[in-house]
Amino acid sequence: MSNASLPPNAPMMNGTVPNRHGEADVPSSSLEHVCAQLHSQVHSFLAASPSDDVTRRTQEQTKIALGVIEQALADYDRFESLSLSYNGGKDCLVLLILYLAVLHSHFTRIVKTEPDRQDGSSPTVTFPTSIPSIYAKPPDPFPAVSDFVEYSARLYHLDLAHISTNPGPSKKERSHSNPTITKPYPRVEPNTNPNDGVDGVGHHSISISKPIVSFRDAFELYLSSHPSVRAIFVGTRRTDPHGAHLTHFDPTDHNWPPFMRVHPVIDWHLSEIWCFLRSPLLKDLETGGPLRYCPMYDEGYTSLGGVNDTLKNPKLKARDENGHEYYRPAFEMTEDEGERLGRE
Repeated sequence: MSNASLPPNAPMMNGTVPNRHGEADVPSSSLEHVCAQLHSQVHSFLAASPSDDVTRRTQEQTKIALGVIEQALADYDRFESLSLSYNGGKDCLVLLILYLAVLHSHFTRIVKTEPDRQDGSSPTVTFPTSIPSIYAKPPDPFPAVSDFVEYSARLYHLDLAHISTNPGPSKKERSHSNPTITKPYPRVEPNTNPNDGVDGVGHHSISISKPIVSFRDAFELYLSSHPSVRAIFVGTRRTDPHGAHLTHFDPTDHNWPPFMRVHPVIDWHLSEIWCFLRSPLLKDLETGGPLRYCPMYDEGYTSLGGVNDTLKNPKLKARDENGHEYYRPAFEMTEDEGERLGRE
């Protein structure tokens, strides 16, 4: 796919998205305030009377996912033990919103149950200021995806480690849902250059002394530089490659670096993902308008990868009354079958 075929910066259906998301675009609210807002929105969604079966099912899946996240927070009592895999896609955006909503109730409950400190000293438990997270990105990310990842990382206070896969992973190594791999992962060493680190926009990149060749290597590098992480929330769904037999909690295997994969949205269907993201009860925290998601979904893309392996979904191709070809938005595809037809 050439650069000429990249999606244009045009008005989108999920709110007004500027061409570049600068700091002025993002509210200065603390993570604690952001979590409180999302907690309120999610529970308003759950409290609403369902208008159809899709909404009812989405509410049920939301409750299950919240329970899985709460269980992970209980199992790993140190917040630093948990991280989030985030790439700006629709599934991990649902996961991120639910995770932040649970953090509000989780830390509020802990603070309330903590004994009063008679000496006036600070509480032992404080609300986190950022979310440990990893972005294992393709070697050729779309500019629109990169912009949305940057925007949402700022908005939702992600401490996001960007780690590129280079060269692109083979089909057997595309997902951290653990394909069968028998060769050991190559050892990768962090660059110790003191100038590396936070890149000035709230994220950080991890430099390496040799190329990352797969998602597996990217996670090995991330864990080597974040040794406290023991579990990672992943937005994998049942219909994704290698997702058919996953559960809510699955330890890595097949020579992957050891960590627990937590899959809160594993049983969500495509219609439920879009029902949640497009609910009028979920709002953009900056404007109060519709919740923002990556604008490429409104241009006919249904599954986002890199420039060289992602196309508009042919099932969404249509013609207007003048015979001009266009692509319908991704949310008009409600069946799981065909969701990945735009991936090569």
